[in-house]
Amino acid sequence: MEAVTGTDRRAAFRDAALQLWADAGWAAVTVPAACGATGYTEADFLAEYDSAEELLTDVFDEGTEERAALVLTAMAGAGSMMDRLRRALGALADHFAADPRQLATAIEAVGCPPLRARRRATNRGDGALISTESGAAHDPVLALAAGQFCIAGFHELVLAWLDPESPVAREHVVEGGARLLEAVVRAH
Repeated sequence: MEAVTGTDRRAAFRDAALQLWADAGWAAVTVPAACGATGYTEADFLAEYDSAEELLTDVFDEGTEERAALVLTAMAGAGSMMDRLRRALGALADHFAADPRQLATAIEAVGCPPLRARRRATNRGDGALISTESGAAHDPVLALAAGQFCIAGFHELVLAWLDPESPVAREHVVEGGARLLEAVVRAH
């Protein structure tokens, strides 16, 4: 029998937490629920995490870092702002399509102070990237606000696309999302 490493346990707890979060919200991620989903004991959990909130923030940070890397890689070498936007939104759409559970980490943090703080910081960073990419420098605060406004709209587009009852398709998320984002950023 192979020994289970801390890395394996942490990965199992993160995956279980992501599933619980996606199925029932972040509040469903408790130590007993994470242990029940993984088959590990509370002692195993406490060997890896101090609390369910620490596990949640680990899952949030992992998803955020992965999405940031995808966006930066997708935009590298792209020419126009629209090309960069299309590539970034396409990479994000593919990411969420591959694992729709990741949407929970991007959009649901209300009520959990550590998650809310991380989400706000992430959205500020994403908004700054959008305003920088748009070349809008005459009012950086308004450009940042436009970027943050667009982030919420993009998440709603992805939710609509992944909803089997919705007519929204991937091209609406990528092409339509890029056009809407450009219009909002340029309109500021």
